[in-house]
Amino acid sequence: MQPDPDRPTNVQDSVVSGDMHTGNVIHNHYHLPPTPQVAPPPQTIIIQQPPPQQQMPFPGAAMPPMIPFKKVYGTDWIIFGSLSILFSFFPGLNACCGFVSVVGILSMLPNLNLRRMQPNHPDAGKVVPAIVLNSIALFLIFFSWLLYSS
Repeated sequence: MQPDPDRPTNVQDSVVSGDMHTGNVIHNHYHLPPTPQVAPPPQTIIIQQPPPQQQMPFPGAAMPPMIPFKKVYGTDWIIFGSLSILFSFFPGLNACCGFVSVVGILSMLPNLNLRRMQPNHPDAGKVVPAIVLNSIALFLIFFSWLLYSS
């Protein structure tokens, strides 16, 4: 949209006619050489982790030293002795049960004083019952052989 040429030009007009590069228009153009873009130096990130701390159950308590216990298999020999008692009167199974009872007695005898030596051991109260059950089973197996042989 061009202004009307018959009308005088007003500064408040939205459109100014003519060439803006001629006349009393001041242009502040600064032509500088382009500045080179310098990449920022790479950043080194250092993460410091605190040293691991020992967990205490509550403040001021000293942890008792952990003593690994020798595996004794007291519960297993109680179960094997009970099964040997049950199967001691079967003619085919009593020889196998007798062998199991002998192995149970021989493996439990070295641990007989476990209750006195290590009272906190989980199998401390199971050694004597395992020996007793396997001894009863061995006796019943010999008794059943006497019954079947006569």
